[in-house]
Amino acid sequence: MEKFTAFLTTKRLRKTPERFEILKCVLDCKGHFDVDLLYNKLESESYHVSRATIYSTLELLCASGVVRKLLFDTHQARYERAEQSHSHLVCTQCGEINEIDLVEIDSRLSEMKFKHFTPAYVSTCIYGICEKCRKNNENRQNQ
Repeated sequence: MEKFTAFLTTKRLRKTPERFEILKCVLDCKGHFDVDLLYNKLESESYHVSRATIYSTLELLCASGVVRKLLFDTHQARYERAEQSHSHLVCTQCGEINEIDLVEIDSRLSEMKFKHFTPAYVSTCIYGICEKCRKNNENRQNQ
């Protein structure tokens, strides 16, 4: 909350109730979320805000470092709270995304030096088939 408030102050942007309600909703989310999830959650709490406002607020939350925008092969932007670097297991069939800690890989990547570039965080994606989809595929083949 304080980080976002400081960002808005520094950028001389308005501190609207809608932005802080969206931030509160984001902070309540566990794991990955998208605009539709936030919109539906706010609507279920009888807080009416447009999807455009959610999109623009998410961009501000990303710029402030509170949230990260993730683009997986699912072609739909997902977001997560910016807490620590971690890796993602992404199922190419159902689109399920799970976070995992690959301490050795993440720490080595974060220690790497790049010419004319300063990394902010590391996000690694491993694509494959989740256990549920693998079992479904096997069941279809056995029928």
